[in-house]
Amino acid sequence: MSLEAFSEYWHLPKKNEQELGNLIGGYFGASYGVAKNLELTFGSLVGYNFHNSNVALSNPIFQAKTMVYTSRKQVIPSVALEAGYVDKRGRDQYFDSAKNTYLLGVATSKFFDDDLIIHVNSGVKSSHNIDQQSNVSRLHLGVAFDVALTSDQVRFIAESYNGTPNSPRDSPGFFHSYQVGFRFIKSSNLSFHILTGSQPTFAGYDTNNEMLYRRTQWLQVGVRKIIDDLF
Repeated sequence: MSLEAFSEYWHLPKKNEQELGNLIGGYFGASYGVAKNLELTFGSLVGYNFHNSNVALSNPIFQAKTMVYTSRKQVIPSVALEAGYVDKRGRDQYFDSAKNTYLLGVATSKFFDDDLIIHVNSGVKSSHNIDQQSNVSRLHLGVAFDVALTSDQVRFIAESYNGTPNSPRDSPGFFHSYQVGFRFIKSSNLSFHILTGSQPTFAGYDTNNEMLYRRTQWLQVGVRKIIDDLF
């Protein structure tokens, strides 16, 4: 079983009639291998909005992941499939007024004795019953680089993508979103990370009913812990 938690600070420009937001939040997620080749994950985010003194709750995410092919050689990628469901629950600036689903293929290749790891994920993500009236589907594409620095325990991370899979509307174009940072590996069961990123996020509609977007920035500090033999 693996546990992941992080704290983050978000700066959100004005959204519809809402004021701009500066939020500090905390995420908690848990993943568990229920079978030899099936991992289930649940995660959600809670935050505090300094501008209106409201508690913000994100839509909870449920995900299933299975390995399709595990490579034992460098360069040749391992391939996994991820399917996710995001329930229409939440409040304030973290809330997305739609039920979201996604299906992604994730390919991971390793080079130079794991000093360079490249992840490519692609698939389809959809928002259903947006504001009780409409649907939207979009392709997802993301590319990430994980590079060892002075030692295997300190790694540089850079990723570019078109919005997160769990929020399909936040995807006006390919590679408009990014995050960069560092991972510090304490042991095979414990690691820490610090990341900063930016992406367009859905902000409402204009007079022609076209989607409007705002640029969101964040700073995130987190930890990932693997617990062996929990059950």
